[in-house]
Amino acid sequence: MCQTTFDSTEVKEIAIIFTEHEKLSIENPLLKQQINSLTELNQLYQQTDSIKNSEIVIYKDKVAADDKLIQQLKSSRNNIVKLSCVGGIVLFILGLIL
Repeated sequence: MCQTTFDSTEVKEIAIIFTEHEKLSIENPLLKQQINSLTELNQLYQQTDSIKNSEIVIYKDKVAADDKLIQQLKSSRNNIVKLSCVGGIVLFILGLIL
């Protein structure tokens, strides 16, 4: 049998070590839980971002299609106005002749 004696500073150091060990034993599971929660939150943010990105693409396509339709309507309106003017002039000339 071996008998060891500790002086007061060694006893304080040992007490500090045990206290820190107990503290870390409590903190480590909490930190692991926090990491898991943050990982889940990050995954949710990634899903939300991907949904928002797909919505942005859909709306960009919709805007492009609407712009194309507007341009077509403007050009057809211009054609109708031109043809109406020509038709009005022709009717006017016919009216003068008859």
